[in-house]
Amino acid sequence: MSAEQAKPEFSRPVAVSRIGSNGLSMEIKAEPHEREALAQRLDLMSLDRLEATLAFREKADGVVLEGHLTAELAQRCVVSLQPVPVRIEEDFTQYFSENAPSDAELMQRAMEEGLDFFAEAEDEEIPDPIVNGRIDAGEAVVQQLAMLLDPYPRLPDAELPARRRGVTLNGEDEPLAKANPFAELAGKIQK
Repeated sequence: MSAEQAKPEFSRPVAVSRIGSNGLSMEIKAEPHEREALAQRLDLMSLDRLEATLAFREKADGVVLEGHLTAELAQRCVVSLQPVPVRIEEDFTQYFSENAPSDAELMQRAMEEGLDFFAEAEDEEIPDPIVNGRIDAGEAVVQQLAMLLDPYPRLPDAELPARRRGVTLNGEDEPLAKANPFAELAGKIQK
């Protein structure tokens, strides 16, 4: 089974045909085994709570998902490696369409327009795909959670250890220029 075919850890498929003109509202909550698998996927120390209140509504060219995400988790401090407790409460909006561009099409556009395309594309509401008439609400919530995680979590009082006596990058009494092999090379080339 390829990575693209792997079943999401927190799958809650919603048939687009169920949304209708009045929309569709639902609440979803990750079970303990799903939270454990998601913690591993997202490199979290723990994921104690993940739930969302969702509202789907039809749009001319697809579906709009408006949601409120709540998560309680622990990330590893980049300095001390100790747990950093995190609580996330966030509203989000996501768009879906049968005509959403494929990943290959998005990459081609980025190659043609440059990497700034992705930053500028936020205003264009690039939709995610509706696959086989379904939207995976659980995976949509997980993607939102992943974007909200701090890439460098740090405890407020975490500090790097003080320098230890005798451990230095350069000898204590050597100037950087002498200890740097490139500086020595540059000196030889300039002569």
